[in-house]
Amino acid sequence: MINSKDAVVWINRSTREVRVLAKGQNRSETPSTEWGDPIGAAYSEWQDASDHERILLMLETAIDLAMQGFDLGNVLRAFAEVKEFRALGSASFPMCRALTSALVGRCLEPNTMSFEELLERYRPGRG
Repeated sequence: MINSKDAVVWINRSTREVRVLAKGQNRSETPSTEWGDPIGAAYSEWQDASDHERILLMLETAIDLAMQGFDLGNVLRAFAEVKEFRALGSASFPMCRALTSALVGRCLEPNTMSFEELLERYRPGRG
């Protein structure tokens, strides 16, 4: 998991891919000049922001990218690498449903299990 303060969001507009790497992490997976970093740890505003402000910007960016034709499920899977973003699944029924849909392919609610228990129980390839 990546802490929000260290997260850098990389997007490739031509392939509609999204990746989240920790600041300073080897970028060998994103070598082309087609990758850009619209938000994240490389920016002073990001460093000065609170976790809440960073996560709000990530939510806004997810919506923005979806409206630009990026697959929202792919965006949410990438953003779920960020500890504080993933925690939204435990804090909100709508985010639990959205993140479980993206991460395990099923829209689930934390009625009898926690968000993390749902991910463990329904992860692809289990059992």
